[in-house]
Amino acid sequence: MLNAFKNHIEKRFPFLKNSRLVIAISGGIDSVVLAHLCHKLNFDFALAHCNFNLRGKESDEDEAFVLDLGEQLDVEVFVQNFDTEAYAEENKCSIQMAARELRYDWFSELAQQLNFDYILTAHHADDNLETFLINFTRGTGLNGLTGIPELNDNIARPLLPFAREAIEAYAEAEHINWREDLSNTSRKYLRNKLRHDVVPILKEINPQLLDSFQSTLEYLNDTADIVEESLNAVAKRAIKDLDEN
Repeated sequence: MLNAFKNHIEKRFPFLKNSRLVIAISGGIDSVVLAHLCHKLNFDFALAHCNFNLRGKESDEDEAFVLDLGEQLDVEVFVQNFDTEAYAEENKCSIQMAARELRYDWFSELAQQLNFDYILTAHHADDNLETFLINFTRGTGLNGLTGIPELNDNIARPLLPFAREAIEAYAEAEHINWREDLSNTSRKYLRNKLRHDVVPILKEINPQLLDSFQSTLEYLNDTADIVEESLNAVAKRAIKDLDEN
């Protein structure tokens, strides 16, 4: 996987090699493998860990694990503690949405204050498929079916083409330790229901599902680009002038 990751960086993210990076790290297998891969490629990066204080002792153990990993890789580690439940109640949103908002707001502040060029997250091909299925089941337009973007402003996702299976195989081959989040096994979240109950059936029907899905995403993104160009062309013909109103 290291060679495939290196080739992917050369092709899609060559600018990361000369940038200051901060890796969003939970302690789970995906983000830990991303940190190890970046270390192998001698990237200039730090780790940023969110302690959402939702799982008691386990949350604190995740934080301690990330701090130890920072020492192991000889990189700086930033940790932020959140009262996620209070934030969710105050803003009348779900715990998952609260954690997402807190996480990305802090990453953005961190990058701005300490001059990091890019924030790396460890989303991978299975995450992309799950996100597509979530949007599909809830009802969405074309933009909701184009997948997680590889690059969104200063947020880069270099693991996006790689399957969870490949990430797990690399971690085992390299004897990499990680933390298991037991909440990932709970079926009460839609993403977990899809991950454990739906996606395995789809992969049984089509063992090359992720490859087929990647092709579909490329077609959908091409279509979205054409639609946007067409709308812009119509707007230019339809709008005679613009003012402050």
